[in-house]
This record gives sequence, structure tokens and C-alpha cells, in this order.
Amino acid sequence: MVLELVTELALSVVDLARMSLIVAVPAFLLVVLGQFLHKKLSEKFELSWILSAFIATFAIMVPIVFALYLIPYSAGLAGASAQKLPEFMQVTAIDTAMAVVSTVVKNLLSAFLFSILLMPLLFFASFADEKLKERFKMPKPANTFAVVFITALVSWLVILLVFPWVVSAIIWKLYWSPI
Repeated sequence: MVLELVTELALSVVDLARMSLIVAVPAFLLVVLGQFLHKKLSEKFELSWILSAFIATFAIMVPIVFALYLIPYSAGLAGASAQKLPEFMQVTAIDTAMAVVSTVVKNLLSAFLFSILLMPLLFFASFADEKLKERFKMPKPANTFAVVFITALVSWLVILLVFPWVVSAIIWKLYWSPI
């Protein structure tokens, strides 16, 4: 009984580390891009840390949101039949234009909202970066990956233990919310 509990706990910790690693690898690439954008924005426009970090996060989130939103539609269009619809069901140019405009506005607002929701993670990552720089003298890429991994680990803990509805809320916001 106790051995089973310890085994389950150990396997859960391993699964948590594995999920964090799976998220940390692509997130590391996005963070490197975000650091580059953040540096260029703060140098060129002399913005504060928080403003340049938010703009860099928004610039990264926009293509991600558009890609996630449009991939299912492109898959659906690829599998659609080429049958001619009855006249009353055909889509007009105005319908298509309104759908495109509303999709662009919705996705920009979604990227803005997701950027706001990512700001606490940026604050935590900045704090963890400073603490890791003080304690361990690692090269910058290794330090950045360690920070991304720790942030992913903390994010999974918060999502799984405190806010388990976040994943379904993000999916709903991305695909089905009116705005």
C-alpha cells in the first residue's frame, strides 16, 4: 500500500518533469526569439522592460494564435468536397470579407489576452534568471533553458493543481468564443 503510493508519487514527478521538458524545448526557441525582440525594442525605442517584454510577447503570440486557429480550417478545406452548393447556401464576397475581418480582430484580441496572461510567467522567469545567474555560473543558453524548464514546471504545477480549467478555457477562447 505505502509502496504503491510512493511509486505513484515518483512516477507523477517523472511525468511532470517529462511534460515540462516537452514544453520547454519549443518554448526555449520562442524565448530566444523573444529575448532578441525585447533587446531590439528596448534599444530602438527606449521602452521600459515591461512594455518591451509585452510587445515582444504579443509579436510572438500573434502568429501562434493565427496558426492554431487556421490549422483546423485548412484541414477541413483540404477534405471538403467540390460539390456545387445550392444558390441560397453559397457564400458571397461580403460574407467572406466579414468572416476574415472578424477572424483577424478575434485572433488579435486573443493574442493580446494571452500576452497579458503570460506576463506573470515572464516576471517569474526574470526572477529565476537573476537567481540562477547569481547561484550558478552557467553559459547564457544553458541558463536560459534552465529558466524556461523551471518556468514550465511551475506553470504545469499551477495549471494542474490550482487552475485545471485553464486548458479548456484556452481552447474555448481560441476556437469558439465570440470575441
